[in-house]
Amino acid sequence: MLNLFSTNNLFGQKTKATTRTTKEREVKSSPVKTSGKGRTIKRKGADDYWMFGIGGNVVDDDGSPFKYLFNAGPRWNLRPYPTRLTVEKSLKHTFSIEGVFNFNLYKGNKIINGDLGKSGIFLSGDLNLKNDFNRMAKNDGWINPYVVYGLGTTFRTVRSRPIGGNLNIGFGLNIWLSKMIGINFQSIAKFGVSRIFPKSSSNYLQHSTGVVIKLQEGGKSSFLKRRYKWIDRKNIGRERV
Repeated sequence: MLNLFSTNNLFGQKTKATTRTTKEREVKSSPVKTSGKGRTIKRKGADDYWMFGIGGNVVDDDGSPFKYLFNAGPRWNLRPYPTRLTVEKSLKHTFSIEGVFNFNLYKGNKIINGDLGKSGIFLSGDLNLKNDFNRMAKNDGWINPYVVYGLGTTFRTVRSRPIGGNLNIGFGLNIWLSKMIGINFQSIAKFGVSRIFPKSSSNYLQHSTGVVIKLQEGGKSSFLKRRYKWIDRKNIGRERV
């Protein structure tokens, strides 16, 4: 009789513990809502991300950067291979900071500062701030516009003074194919820092496009975590359900 009572008591404790654990898991996995409004609070770290990009850039350095914007043939310098690398880190509120490296080549058949026959190497490095419109609107849309502004330096062998500083301002757009991978388009005006700022011959336009990869929550993509839970290290060695 005593053994039977002990066995029932033991199984009863296990059942209660199992029920309590199940409830705790349900509470953790269920979305948390704000009081009164019924809105879902974003996961902690949803706006904390790193983003990496690779692509190509176009340099319009014809000496009249705000004229003949779409006359690409004689003015646009571009290469058929990747010439642009970016790394971006989110900041507080709606901002992020971006580091950029660009490479390009000038060809003699392109107009450079109003002249033909100049060829050489182009290098630039920029440190920019971005202001994300989606984060301002608290909306995670698949189209993600932003404005960008910052500082940079440019090296051009076609100039008598090859190295110069510049102020940057422009706009861009990310089109997200998933929560992890997107396509980036950006146009930026670069104003040379000189005595005749802002109407300097060192001004130019730079357009770019490429692929970007966003890693959220300390490097773990929310796309992988949500849709492919079996990738989680806790589930390694277990069968998929």
